[in-house]
Amino acid sequence: MFKYFKNKKFSTPLFVTLSLAALILLPVFFIIFKSILGIENEKRAQVNYSVQNDGYDISDPFITKVPQLKDLLDGPIIDGNDPSLGNENAAITIVEFSDYECAFCENQEKVIKEVKEEYGDKIRLIWKDYPINNELTPSYQAAIAGRCAAEQDEFWAYHDILFEESHNLNATTFSEIAQELNLDLSIFKKCLKDVNIKKLVDNNIKEANALDINGIPFIYVNKQEVMGEISLDELRRIIDIELVKH
Repeated sequence: MFKYFKNKKFSTPLFVTLSLAALILLPVFFIIFKSILGIENEKRAQVNYSVQNDGYDISDPFITKVPQLKDLLDGPIIDGNDPSLGNENAAITIVEFSDYECAFCENQEKVIKEVKEEYGDKIRLIWKDYPINNELTPSYQAAIAGRCAAEQDEFWAYHDILFEESHNLNATTFSEIAQELNLDLSIFKKCLKDVNIKKLVDNNIKEANALDINGIPFIYVNKQEVMGEISLDELRRIIDIELVKH
C-alpha cells in the first residue's frame, strides 16, 4: 500500500486532498459506528429485561407468552365454584369479596341481606372469600370452615353465625357452629384439612388480587364496583339504576 502512494505518477495535490478528506470523514464514521453500537446494546438490554421478567425468550418466535390472570379479567369470575343465593337468571348479581374478621364487612352484610329480602328474586348473591393470606390466621381458617359448611349445604346459615362470632373465631367455635347446624361433625372436621377446599379459598384470594381489590368489603353490583361500606339507600339507588338497564 505504501509503495502505491510512493508512486511518482501519484500527484502531490491529489494525495493532500485525499488525506484531508480522510481526516474529515473519520469522525463522521466514528459517530455513525457509535450510534449503531448503542442501538444494538439497547436491544440486548430490552431482551434481557424481558427474559428476567417474563421467563421466556422473546427472540424465539415459537414461544407464546402465557397471559396473566389480571390481563384476562374484566370482572369477578362466576363459575359455580362459590356459594350463591338466589335465581341464577336474576337481573342483579351482587358479588361480595369479604372476610369474617372484618367489622366493616359485618356491617355491609346486614345491608346486603336487607336488599336481598327487599328485592327477592331480582337479586342473586355470590360470596368470595378474601381472608388474610395466611393459613394460620382465624380469618383464613374461618373461610375454610365456611366452605366446609357449604359442602353440607349450610353455607349461608354458617356464614351468618361466623359473622356473629367474628371476635371469637377458633377451632372450637367452628365445631360448635357445625353442631348447632346439625352438620356431620366427622365429615366437617375432615373437610377442614381438604386441600381442594383450601384451593377454593386461595383461588378467591388470587382473583381479588388480579382485580386489584385492596380493601374490603368490596362488592360488584353487576359490573358496578363498590369499595368500602355503602348505606342501604346508596345500594338501593345502584340496584334501581341497574334494573332500569334490564
